[in-house]
Amino acid sequence: MNPKAAATHLPYDILHDLFVLCTKDAMQSSDFYFPVILSHVCSTWRSAALATPTLWSAIYTSSPNSEQAHLRSQAYFERSQKMNVNVIVRSLQTYASDPEFALLVRNAHRIATLEFVCTDMEQVPTLLGCLPVATPALQILRIAVRSRATRATEFTFRLPPQLDGPTSQRRLPFCLPAVNGGVQWSSWGTAGLTHLYLNGLTGAARPSMEGLWHMLDGCKDTLESFEFKGWAPLWTDENSFLNPVDLPMLRSLELFWMDDLSALSGLIHAPGLRHLILQNGMAITNPYSSEDDSVDFAACDVSRLLECLAPSCGALKHLYLYGVRDCSRSAADRFFADMTTLALIVLCQVDAIVTDAVFQPECRFRVPRDVILPKLAHFSVTDVLASDLGRFLLRHKTLPVAPLRTLCITAEQERAAYEPTSILGVILDVCVEDDGLQVAVAPAPQRVESVSTNQ
Repeated sequence: MNPKAAATHLPYDILHDLFVLCTKDAMQSSDFYFPVILSHVCSTWRSAALATPTLWSAIYTSSPNSEQAHLRSQAYFERSQKMNVNVIVRSLQTYASDPEFALLVRNAHRIATLEFVCTDMEQVPTLLGCLPVATPALQILRIAVRSRATRATEFTFRLPPQLDGPTSQRRLPFCLPAVNGGVQWSSWGTAGLTHLYLNGLTGAARPSMEGLWHMLDGCKDTLESFEFKGWAPLWTDENSFLNPVDLPMLRSLELFWMDDLSALSGLIHAPGLRHLILQNGMAITNPYSSEDDSVDFAACDVSRLLECLAPSCGALKHLYLYGVRDCSRSAADRFFADMTTLALIVLCQVDAIVTDAVFQPECRFRVPRDVILPKLAHFSVTDVLASDLGRFLLRHKTLPVAPLRTLCITAEQERAAYEPTSILGVILDVCVEDDGLQVAVAPAPQRVESVSTNQ
């Protein structure tokens, strides 16, 4: 760079802020070596970069047994000084004796986020055994298995920051398990977890129902977000009976099922739930492999699923239903009956029974019409009759409820609304003019063939 260029004369504090902003964007695009680029522009920028520990706090290595990768990671640890760091390890083969893992062990007390990405679930026990020391700063542990065979498998654990007492006296409540011969979920110590994500685990790696109950019970006072995607956990004892776990801090729940996940929903009681996503992997795009001989492809008991979740939805704000079908009308009615705080609904490729429960509340047994979704402000829907949508808008407009602010429909629905034989277009125009309703048009969702349940 030209030494007379204005960029070389920027004050250090401005350079520092610019470097931090640029590095955040680079991390989001997986450009982990961007700090090196900044430090090679000129001597002024190099001095500023080396004096900015934040730039070097994200450490990425794709070859733990590579000397070059080891030297690069060592430089990052040194330049980040005493800051907590985020570490991502991607490798085809991993060995706890590699110098890279020895470096991680020496700096384990500074690791805030640790992510392992491997290509085979059998590598997970080795990965978990690479850090047998205390990690007092650890907040997020994520292990992902990415290969063509397993598509995507990951589990993520997030802990709250520990700020009480000096660092030397802190003790991490989260315990890495002994994983001889596989992932032994029953040995995971989950006290203090705030986020628990179990996504796409293979049939051999998924936890048992009893093991998952113990995991939820261990963090019942701190868990804020829970995701479970893929094959449902199985009972190790068919005669087991488990009471629901009270999760007073749980605010977000996402369930994606490939088989019967209704029993899992029976383990959860979250009266403070605000955000609920239900996705039927047998009806919508499925990111996980279905070629697993160890999986019992039992159809999900959606009626039981909704019945188990209904007691947790009294304070729900956001509801997303994707591909939810094959449930009874009574279960759908009871599910929507008490959602007086709901502000957003997304219905995508749900069956007529679910849409009827929303659009025809007058059929609901012993539920007054004037309390149906009184605070609904945002609505997105596909696969609904124009007459039902028009009747819903008129009812919502005339009842003493909060005005609907946004409505998202498909392009096909919008074209059908303004056909000469349809009155929906007139209703939409009236709502837009009188109430300020904003109508957004989204492309119709792509349908996929359902996965066969007879494999």
